[in-house]
Order: sequence, then structure tokens, then C-alpha cells
Amino acid sequence: MRSYPLGHGAGILKHVQANIVAVSDKRQLTHASISHPRLSKFFLPSGGVASSLSERESTTDLLIRAGFIRKSSAGIYSLLPLGIFIQRKLAAIIHRNMYMAGASEISLPSLLSPNAWMATGRWGNTELYKLKDSSDSEFCLAPTHEEEITTLVSREVNSFRQLPLRLYQIGRKYRDERRPRGGMLRGREFLMMDLYSFDTTTEAALVTYGEIKLAYRSIFDTIGIKYEVSEADSGSIGGDLSHEFHFITPVGEDTLITCDSCDYTANVEVATSYPSEDYVRDASNVAVKYGLAADNTLLVIYYPPDRIVNEILIKKELPTYDPSVENPVSEFTRSGDPMLQRIIRIFDERVSEKSSLPDLPVSVNIGNITTLRFPCVEVAPQSHPNEICPNCNHGTLSASRAVEVGHTFYLGNKYSSTLNAHFTAEDGTKKSIEMGCYGIGVSRIISAVAEITRDHHGLSWPVAICPFEVVLVTKPKTERIDDLAIKLYQDLRKAGCEAVIDDRDDKSFGWKLSDAKFLGFPVTVVIGNKYLTDGRVDVECRRTGHSTSCTPEQVSDIVTSILQTEKTVMRDTSS
Repeated sequence: MRSYPLGHGAGILKHVQANIVAVSDKRQLTHASISHPRLSKFFLPSGGVASSLSERESTTDLLIRAGFIRKSSAGIYSLLPLGIFIQRKLAAIIHRNMYMAGASEISLPSLLSPNAWMATGRWGNTELYKLKDSSDSEFCLAPTHEEEITTLVSREVNSFRQLPLRLYQIGRKYRDERRPRGGMLRGREFLMMDLYSFDTTTEAALVTYGEIKLAYRSIFDTIGIKYEVSEADSGSIGGDLSHEFHFITPVGEDTLITCDSCDYTANVEVATSYPSEDYVRDASNVAVKYGLAADNTLLVIYYPPDRIVNEILIKKELPTYDPSVENPVSEFTRSGDPMLQRIIRIFDERVSEKSSLPDLPVSVNIGNITTLRFPCVEVAPQSHPNEICPNCNHGTLSASRAVEVGHTFYLGNKYSSTLNAHFTAEDGTKKSIEMGCYGIGVSRIISAVAEITRDHHGLSWPVAICPFEVVLVTKPKTERIDDLAIKLYQDLRKAGCEAVIDDRDDKSFGWKLSDAKFLGFPVTVVIGNKYLTDGRVDVECRRTGHSTSCTPEQVSDIVTSILQTEKTVMRDTSS
């Protein structure tokens, strides 16, 4: 390499200009030839178009081999350029719908003080990453932001005139998953959209809840993957109303229960069912489980011995029920006079009060015994088919695996009352703000969509989130073909299509054609020997595999037509 002394900038510039002139003598450089995306200029470490594995490789391995992601450590991944393009498109869809829903974007810190977490009782959460700074002050890496956003709003909002308020962000979250699995489906570091709403009344908060659910439907409709909205448990976040948005896929960790006659869909955690009309109760075969409520009321739960009691359903009916009590009867008997204490008998719908029931474990005043009846066992269509839907009272229930990609919670004042997020109402009284929180797993969607849409060729992205809508595959080292690729790129860009040229000269033409399918671009335009011999090119739809031979002048119209059709296709996730 030729070197120049310091201060001889003019000599260096002259040398560079000479090299540019030399290159220009061989082939004239124009703005068009350098201003369009070429795969040869991308960091795309694709591992090839054929897997060496005898078994079906995981979607995570497929994304790695295709050059979309790289594994850093267990549950932690880097996104490469093509993966970033998908992430940005997902974010753009979310931003657009959040704006339409009246939400303002913010950015909350990832490093959080423990104060608010201690106030809400969540500092002991086992998923928290905790650390200390040089002053021995404790912090955690944010797994979620209910405490932080409530604290922020409590300092800024003091009047009903400042409400309603909807704030959202797209940022990284951190959870100490003991068993990270499924690649980006359940990781330790992930990208998430979280929205928080603040209203003056329960009625207004529920209106907000409905509007955000509609915005979520718009987001998932745009992505183009069929989804289900299910009733769900609020879990550790809390609240009285919760729904999950799911993609149906065998790799999902959740189980959805759905009805074949109505729109009833529920996570198995909160799903209920009734026995079929021909169900025969065995009067002598009844199991019993005991529980204790916070007011020291003993719960006596009767259910079929071949079923499992769903403690979430018990707590839904009796919010003070504490399933963590290990010996409910012992706790009950040593806490005061049993004759003054209460017992609640709970009968699952599959058990009759006429059954031969076990004796009560303690003696109490008969006037202190209350009887309730409701479905309280886990729904299991595989082992107990033909049970009746609780919504329409005649449909049959079935189960399917699913991956959760969105969640909505109505929180009420759980956080606002604890963290002093109050406002002065119109009548001058001070009230707690009514809250809701809403999440979408952005990085999780990338992995879930890849899993659902992949086929034997590789990945197959929906148009709404694909890295590029069109790839122009060129025969290597052919100047006339490269000129046409630039012209077609410009035509497609004028038509509003996102295109990229695969001009990688170190790859064979056949390899690049297979790689176009493998990477999952919705449309491929093939510029090869057919163009050199008869002036025609091929346009192929990735999803259908249908190919059309046409002249270069027809490419833009054909591609536009394919993309318009593809944008209306909702990919089925049940196959």
C-alpha cells in the first residue's frame, strides 16, 4: 500500500481521484448505479439454501442460517440487517395505529429504582435482574413498566382536565427466564411495545380498553397472520379484565379452548365448560380439595376425581382465596372458634349435592355454611370431549396450541392507589386514576411469523413486514442484465414497491434463485438467459409459487398486482 506523510492531504486526494477515474474508464458510475439497494452491499451472512439436518430444523436455526439473527447467549439474540428491516416495519405498523388511537410515544428507562417495586410488592419477583451501582444502590433491569409509568404520571397529573392520557413506547425488556426456549419466543432480552392508559372513571377506562383492542385488531390484521383473541388471566400484573392475542401454532406454549358454534375463545387457564347432557354422575365417586380465604373461611371443593381443580377459577369467584396455604384445615381449626367460622362448599357442575360426599373435616354451625356451584375444573377436550361451551350452551369445545403475541389488561386502580397517582375530580374530590396496560411482543412476532409461514423452501414473509417486497435476481457478471435490473428497480420504486437487487457475483445464478425463496421475499423477478435470448423475464410469487413470463415493460404492473393480492391474504395458522 502506498503511504503519504502527514499533512499531504492533497496527495491522498489526488490518489483517490485517480482510482475513481480508473474505475470510471471501465464502467461509468452514475447516481442510479450506486443509490439503490444491492444484496452484495448488505451484511447478509446466509448459511446456504439447504439444511444438513436430517430432521426439521427449528425456526430459530432457520433464521440464523438465513442471516436474520445471531445468538449471543441463552435467550439473547442480535438482529442482523434483514431482521432489523422486519422489526422496523412492525414498529411502523404499531406507531401508526397508536397514533390513530390517540397515544403519545415516550421512552422509559431500562434501569429502574426499587422504590416503586417495593411499594407494589413486586420487588421479590424471581424474574427480576437486580444489580448495584458503585454507591451500592440497587436497581433492576425493566421487565415491564407499570411502576415507572405510574410514578411518572403521579408527578405530572393532578386534575381531571389532564385526563384521559395514553402513553406508549417500544423498548427492550429483561426477564431472568430460568429456561429460555423457542429462540425469540421466550427470551431473556426482548423488544416489546407497552401502552398505558389513564382515565377518570371505570366507565371511561373500559371505553379506552375497547378502543385499544380495536387498535390491536388493526395491527394484527395488517400483519396478515390469522389470530385469535382469548379471555385470559391477568397473572402477576393484576386487574379484573384481560385478553390475549394469539397466533395458532404447534410450537406455542399456551393452550386455547375454542367453541365450534360461537366465538368463545379462552386461554385454558381461565376456560370453563359444562358437562354434556348425557353425562352420568357417579354419586359415590367424588374428590375433595380444601382451601382457605383471607378472612379464614374454609373452602371445601367437590369435583370429579379424574379432573384437576383450576385454582384461577376459584380465585375468580372468591378473590380472597389464597392457594399458597399448605394446610388449610389446620390453619382453619387453630384460628378461633370453629362454631363461629364460615365454610363455603363449592360444587363443580359435574358433581351433584346428592352424591355421597365426604364428611366435613370440622364441625361448624350449619348456618355458617354457604353452598356455591360453578365450573371449577380444568377444561381438557382431549380426555373429556363433547363438553358444552359456557357461552352458547350447545357448542363443543376443542383445544389448540398457540403463541401469545399481544395482551391487554384493565388494571383499575391497583397501581395508582398504591403509588399515589391521584387527580382532583370535577366535584373537588381526590380520586385514584383508572389504568389499563397493553403489550405487544415485537421480537416474539418475528419468530412466530417465521414459524407459521415457513415451508420446505425456507422463510415466506407476509408483505406487510417483509425485508423487501421484491428481489431482482440477476445472472452474475452480466452488464446488460445489471442495467436492466437498475431500470426495473427504478420502475418498481416509482410504483411504490420496495425492491432489492441480488447482484452477488460470488454466488451462482441457481444458488441465488433458491436463496430468494429461502429468504422469503414475497416476489422474485428473474433476469437471466431468457432475457438475453428473447427479452423476457420471470415474475414469481413466493407464497403460491406461480410464475409469469413477461417483458420488462410489464414487470411493474404484474408485481404491483401480486403485492396488492398478497396484502389482502390472511395467512392461515391452523395448518
